[in-house]
Amino acid sequence: MGLFDWPAPAFTTLDDLMGDAIGPFGRVLIWGLLCAVVSMVLYRVLSPQTRIKQIKTDVKTAQKAMTDDDGEDFAHGMRLARAQLGHSFKLVGFVIGPAVLASMPALAMIVWLDGQYGYRCPAPDQTVTISVEPQGTPIEQVGINSDAQDSSCPTVQIPGNLDGQTHVIAPAAAIPVMHQKVWWNHLIGNPAGYLPDDTPVTELRFDLPAQEIIAFGPGWARGWELTFFVALLLASLGIKKGFRIE
Repeated sequence: MGLFDWPAPAFTTLDDLMGDAIGPFGRVLIWGLLCAVVSMVLYRVLSPQTRIKQIKTDVKTAQKAMTDDDGEDFAHGMRLARAQLGHSFKLVGFVIGPAVLASMPALAMIVWLDGQYGYRCPAPDQTVTISVEPQGTPIEQVGINSDAQDSSCPTVQIPGNLDGQTHVIAPAAAIPVMHQKVWWNHLIGNPAGYLPDDTPVTELRFDLPAQEIIAFGPGWARGWELTFFVALLLASLGIKKGFRIE
């Protein structure tokens, strides 16, 4: 479990509670709205709103001064340009820190949503196309992992580094890629698990079907991403305007 995966159990519990009454589309929509509320509230609390408002006024004043300048005095024009840039950079400095911190819960939620609503394992009687790196390495699908979240994720036998040695890889979740653990997995883990170190196989890629939370429209619009990000964007803009957040 990576750093951004720690909220995942709480997200899953709440999602399961909503699942008794709301379908996938409704749940993803709620997650988008909830993400907007949490992110905007955090930004509002963490950012110096009064100071930001004053700097934005200074930026507008500097812009007006440059617009009104007749351009005859080059040195004066450069001073006006430097003043405008100074106010603009100061504004960025006050905004960027709170914005990054406020986006952390959203990032954790996006990571969880991709694992929860991204893909699904096929029916137990269906074969999954599996690609391997390096190409040509002998592998074999030997069954399904009944203990996985989806209960039908394929298990794969891969070779070890020693002659005659094999490993059975049983993905714990419907994630299309498995690899050996790398440094960034300390931030974002792989719910499916990892390949062992003592194998020549560096990557397994499963051709899993994507989940669809909408039953109509083009394929790219049926997944969780469009619903979530549209809800997040519209709700964030509404909160920003309604509560006059700078």
